[in-house]
Amino acid sequence: MNPTYEIRSGTLAGFNTLVPQLGGNPARLLGRVGLPADCVRRPDVLISIATLADLLNLCAHELHCEDFGLRLAEMQGLRMLGVLGKLLLKEESLDEALTVSHRYMVLHNQADHWRISEGDGLLVARRVSHFVGPGSVEQYSELAMGAACRLFQELAGKDIRPLQVQFHHTPISSRQRYREYFQAEVLFAQKGDCLIFNADLLQRPLNAPSQSLVNYFDEFTQGLIKGHEGDITGQVRTLILQTLGAQQHSLAQVAQLVDTPVRTLQRRLSEAGTSFKQLLQEARMETARWHLRASSIDIALLSASLGYTDTSAFSKAFRTIHGSSPLQWRKRQRELA
Repeated sequence: MNPTYEIRSGTLAGFNTLVPQLGGNPARLLGRVGLPADCVRRPDVLISIATLADLLNLCAHELHCEDFGLRLAEMQGLRMLGVLGKLLLKEESLDEALTVSHRYMVLHNQADHWRISEGDGLLVARRVSHFVGPGSVEQYSELAMGAACRLFQELAGKDIRPLQVQFHHTPISSRQRYREYFQAEVLFAQKGDCLIFNADLLQRPLNAPSQSLVNYFDEFTQGLIKGHEGDITGQVRTLILQTLGAQQHSLAQVAQLVDTPVRTLQRRLSEAGTSFKQLLQEARMETARWHLRASSIDIALLSASLGYTDTSAFSKAFRTIHGSSPLQWRKRQRELA
C-alpha cells in the first residue's frame, strides 16, 4: 500500500487572496476537493499531498491559469513559514536562516525535503520528493520550487537570482513565463528539481523586515493563539508544533510569542496540570509518529529535525514511550496498514 503523504495547510498561504483575483471562490474550490473552507486560516490542518495536487490542478483548470502554482508561490516566501517567520527574522545571515527553515520544512511536509549542498562556488538546493500521484503533480512541484526561490529573495534581497533552475517535468506554461519568474536559465526534463545559486549569497545579512511583514506575522500568531482562547496548554502546544523543526521552541521563545513572562507561563501551565517540558515531549512524539507512519524520512534526519542531540537520544526517548525503536514502530505500522 502506498503511504498517504501529508503536508500542513500553511502551504496554502496566499490562496484566499489569489483565487478571487482570478475570479474564483476559494471556499467552493476547497470544498470541491473535500477541504474545509477555513483550512487556509488554520495552518496546522493536515492535507494529503494528493489532495493538494488535485486542488492546484483544479484551480489551474477552472480559473484558466496554467501557471497557478507559480502565481501562488509569488505570494508566499516567508509567509509560508507561519510563526517561524517571525523568529527567523532575528537570524544574522542567509546561511543561518536557511538552516533553520530547512529543518522546519522537513517536519511540515512528509513527501518532500531539500538537500542543500555547497561546492565549487555553488549553492545547490535540490528538492527530494517521495510522492508519485495518480494525477499530474507539476503544479505542486512548481509551487514548491517557486516558493523556495521566493524565500531566498525575501530573506536576503529581491536582487537574488538563481544561476539555473532545473525541473523534472516538461513545461506546462510558456518558457517565457518561467524566465520571467526565476530570471534565470530554466531547464526541463532533468533528473530532478533543483535551484542553483552563487554560494557567496550565504554570507548575506538578512533584510530588515517591512512593517507589513511584521504585521502579518503578529496577526498570524495572534490568530493561532485566539484559536485556543482560554486554553494555555493548547496555545503552547500549537506554538511548539509551529516552531519545532526550526529548534526555535524554547520556553523563552514560546513565552515571547504568547507575550507572557517565562515564570508566569510556567505557573499557568502548572495550574493546568502540565509543564513546558511535557508539552515539548508530546509534540516531538506526535510529530515523530506522523512521519514514521507515512513518510520515508531518514531516522537520523528526523532525529536532528526534532532537536535531539543524536539518533540514540531520539531512539531512547521514543522507546521509553512506545516500547519499541522508531524503526520497529514504523515497520509495524506499515504491516498494519
